[in-house]
Amino acid sequence: MSNPSPSDLEIYVLKAPADNVRQWLESELGSVEVVKSGSGGHHWRVADMDVFYNEQVEANFSCLWFKQNNTPWTTDLDCARSAYKALETEIRCAAVQWAESENDDQPGWVKITRGQEKPFDWN
Repeated sequence: MSNPSPSDLEIYVLKAPADNVRQWLESELGSVEVVKSGSGGHHWRVADMDVFYNEQVEANFSCLWFKQNNTPWTTDLDCARSAYKALETEIRCAAVQWAESENDDQPGWVKITRGQEKPFDWN
């Protein structure tokens, strides 16, 4: 039995221009419609999903959030791996799929940098 895909995906991208992220999404998922684009925030529609890219939400990291998951990726980490290959910059994501009912003592985060995946605590 396979695990169902999470209802959303979320990754954090180090210093990646929105145009580069949008081009990666187009190459992976098809046409990207710009719903709204402004200073530091972008709302796109791709493959019947709302996708939000908010720049510099945490230090030098931007947040890429897929409100719905109609992607080929089953976890945040799968999405992060694809983003890393395309964008060639550090990508961070939750180590496990988060659920509101879960304890906050979960393993934390994974960062992909220099071709390696490393667990870490992001405080």
